[in-house]
Amino acid sequence: MNKTKIAAAFMLGACAIAWTAPAPAAEAYPNKSITMIVPFPAGGPTDIVARIVGHKLSEELGRTVVIDNKPGASSVIGAGEVSRAPADGYTLLLNYSGHVINPYLKDNLPFDPLNDFVPIVGLASTPQILVVSPKVKADSFEQLIELARTAERPMTFASSSIGAPGHLAGELFAQLSGLSLMHVPYRGSAPALTDLIGGQVDMMFDSAPSSIGFVRSGKLKALGVTSSSRSDVAPELPTLDESGMKGFAVTTWYGVWAPANTPADVVSRLNTLFNKVLGDPDVREKLLQAGADPLGGSQEDFTAFCNSESERYGAIVKAAGIQPQS
Repeated sequence: MNKTKIAAAFMLGACAIAWTAPAPAAEAYPNKSITMIVPFPAGGPTDIVARIVGHKLSEELGRTVVIDNKPGASSVIGAGEVSRAPADGYTLLLNYSGHVINPYLKDNLPFDPLNDFVPIVGLASTPQILVVSPKVKADSFEQLIELARTAERPMTFASSSIGAPGHLAGELFAQLSGLSLMHVPYRGSAPALTDLIGGQVDMMFDSAPSSIGFVRSGKLKALGVTSSSRSDVAPELPTLDESGMKGFAVTTWYGVWAPANTPADVVSRLNTLFNKVLGDPDVREKLLQAGADPLGGSQEDFTAFCNSESERYGAIVKAAGIQPQS
């Protein structure tokens, strides 16, 4: 066989090999930047958690993690955008516990918080603090209960809005204690705290980062925390469960979700990544400084937790007669 025929045969063989060789495997996830949609304005507690975690996640991946604030309608606008995003792991939702409670508080949600998303991981939990006005003559939870039982009028409790965590905590408090309390909703926690400090309302369940400064300056009295165990944010405060209200547990917690049908291997990879981030000492310290106890755990546990929290808060909302808002 001459050189020309040998070369031709070689080229044909090479072409055949190239034609039959399997395609290279797809590049491992993630191979581009990830966007985490936060359905609240920049600077709020959900955004703070997102930026602490997102910064470290970006370092771990060597890729950009974009925090995209999409506020509006009590997180519905941002969550709705994630529910419609491609289920590829590159658009995530970082939201607070209201995500699984909204079906009981909002009419005509454009998505199902449980079925249109896949839970990834719980990130952090913020206890609420039961704070009372300096004018209230109670220095302990037990004294507050006795005062409320003997008061000539129902004691008042403030909240940042109807359906807010502080409102639901107050309703659970009333349900478990059998007390008649009057709810006074405000447009945000700041005006509620102003009136509480001034004595226009008696008590409030407020997030620890929001009210702990007023407690330490003597402008408010703290009688306990609403978490199931003492919080590292304010370890000196007993839980309400410790103080006699057995089973009382209300926290504002934060987590990450992806659109439904996101591949299982991507979900598993994300869960592993976020747990690694939450195990970093610097991240844990920054979350504690922001008033949040770090969480973490398996994807399966977070899924079960989301389902149980939705059921639990749904029962509180129904027992309180809170009507869904449009």
